[in-house]
Amino acid sequence: MLKSSFEKKNFWIFDLDNTIYDPNLKIFDQIDLRMKKFISSKLNISHEKAFKIQKKFYKEYGTTLSGLMKHYKIQPNEFLKFVHDVDLSNLKKCSSLFKEINQLPGRKIIYTNGDQDYAKKVLNSLGVESLFEYILDITKSNFIPKPSIDPLITYLKINKIQANSCVYFEDLEKNLENAHKYGITTVHIKDQKNIKKSTSPFIDFTFESILEALNTINKTYN
Repeated sequence: MLKSSFEKKNFWIFDLDNTIYDPNLKIFDQIDLRMKKFISSKLNISHEKAFKIQKKFYKEYGTTLSGLMKHYKIQPNEFLKFVHDVDLSNLKKCSSLFKEINQLPGRKIIYTNGDQDYAKKVLNSLGVESLFEYILDITKSNFIPKPSIDPLITYLKINKIQANSCVYFEDLEKNLENAHKYGITTVHIKDQKNIKKSTSPFIDFTFESILEALNTINKTYN
């Protein structure tokens, strides 16, 4: 079944944070803290109140930024620049990641709720930026965040890419539901601390890391 699921795939969509790198590296944790700091400073409120707003907007709108834009007219570029000013020294060039992504047949893109500059820094730190032909970031998505995949669908249609040729790697289950409905094969990279396997019908495959997923998929082509 595994071989038949991937043998005709030639378009690979990768989420960025906590998918392309191990969440144990705590990169996104830094972003999370900087969001709280930004909201606290910008709205002149306590960190505790800022945290509540941050999580409320994330839950309601898909990203904290979307809520801030809607309710407080926050300039997105100011927010994105501030929250992504993080220490990436824990990210190291990974030859095995390069090899596994490079081995996948066809084209590869990044699809992220972050911005392009930050995505490039992450990919450069890992030594894999050259493998991706495009970064579909939140700006190019007209600030329509996941779990909506309307920006992704638009990109696929413009480039005449069929959904059944696509595979999408993502750490957040909810971001895969609409992709599955559209006909894209979904791969959930789950948190290793979460031992409970997903039973969601829109998750086609589950792996504990991106390297495990890629290595398993690449073996189907040999």
